Amino acid sequence: MTLDFSTADEPQYAVKCINHSVTNWYFYLYQRINNQSAGAMYSLVWMTSPYKIGTDAFIKFVWSMQYGFFWFDTGPLQVGIVPLTGGSVPASLPSNNSTIFNIQGDTPAFSPPVAGEDSGKFYIMGGNTIPNLVFSTGTGIACNAVFIQQTLANTPQLFNTAMGNGGVSYGVAATTIRIQPAQVLTQGSIANSLLFTFPVNTYSLTAVLAENNTWSVS
Repeated sequence: MTLDFSTADEPQYAVKCINHSVTNWYFYLYQRINNQSAGAMYSLVWMTSPYKIGTDAFIKFVWSMQYGFFWFDTGPLQVGIVPLTGGSVPASLPSNNSTIFNIQGDTPAFSPPVAGEDSGKFYIMGGNTIPNLVFSTGTGIACNAVFIQQTLANTPQLFNTAMGNGGVSYGVAATTIRIQPAQVLTQGSIANSLLFTFPVNTYSLTAVLAENNTWSVS
């Protein structure tokens, strides 16, 4: 099976996940920033298999780097929750990388994105009408949210999307418990997972879960 979130006019990235263990697993991808807990930033389940992948079966995740701003009604942000309501707007680098999240007419929404001070990062400002500890906002890729932080009134958020070298890494993981896209992940280590990056000029990788339930990516 292939889960394809790519577009024809953008380079495609792909990870083929193969199960060579003796257990059936849900496979999923997420992203991680070094020391992201210092900024109270949480990783989300980014893409996930819709069912368990059996022994010697595989699933392929495909995407393009189409960015977006995402908001969710999370209440106090905590591990394990799956937001039930939210929204998004397209974003891009180096322009359209800054927005304000506010409530107008009893409607939570982002302002139209504009160019921010740093063309290599994304900015979200919590507006002055946002109640504290109700919403969370962040960024995503390929139609799915990746990172979120608790939204606070008159408080900025900064998201660095640079890959590798202390920036963003991809993660591949396996779990026997059904999970959903946008589910909030722990800040600590994730069981049965491995972090990796794409080498320069490489767009397709294969992740193999071995019989001893450890991952290798090449």
